[in-house]
Amino acid sequence: MSELGDDGHALLGGFMPPVGLTRRMWAGSALEFHSPIRPGQALARTSTIESLTEKSGNSGPLCFVVVRHEITADGTLATVDRHTIVYREGTESPAGTAEGGRRRARSAAAVPRSDTPAPAGWDWVRTVRPDEVMLFRYSALTFNSHRIHYDHPYVTEVEGYPGLIVHGPLTATFLLDAFLRNHPSTVVTGYAFTAKSPVFVNEQIHLVGRKAEEGRYELEAVGPGGVTVMTAGVTAGE
Repeated sequence: MSELGDDGHALLGGFMPPVGLTRRMWAGSALEFHSPIRPGQALARTSTIESLTEKSGNSGPLCFVVVRHEITADGTLATVDRHTIVYREGTESPAGTAEGGRRRARSAAAVPRSDTPAPAGWDWVRTVRPDEVMLFRYSALTFNSHRIHYDHPYVTEVEGYPGLIVHGPLTATFLLDAFLRNHPSTVVTGYAFTAKSPVFVNEQIHLVGRKAEEGRYELEAVGPGGVTVMTAGVTAGE
């Protein structure tokens, strides 16, 4: 526990570089599936920092870190996972202060935002509504201790969001699951997703998709107000 920061994540300066920014979000991933992983195989993961890019956004300085994981099964490359994490400056309003209390009161009325109809023009639509229990269980399943997903006072009073944030990879899991429900016999060889906007606990998410061309599919997660919260693409093999 001594190796964790206030946000529940591992302190920077170990494997992850000390970028000097305190808040982090998962920005996206690109996965390649080279061979199946079967029960009983010995797995090994090699992780490297592939790149570090500094930018400036509306909220101030940003730093994008790309981490590459290679997973082998009995010595054979099975999966490559390149995920991008974005770091930004903190906007703390300490828990327990008057401002923190006002922010928490405002946030209670801010989410969930109003539902909107599913968008038209897609080949399939599935709708989900992640609740607090689902977020907690996904955090446990993925060994993710980031407090923005389960600690309401922290995420509202310290990080300034209106409610618990749905994990980006959870939304990506929903999208891929919706694809496989509609294409159960398809062999997925690649999957990439990019987070566009946060979505919060108990909010409705429409999962939509369509065939773009032979062997390639476009997916989107659409949140309240018709806002696209994630885009994704599936590459299918034979």
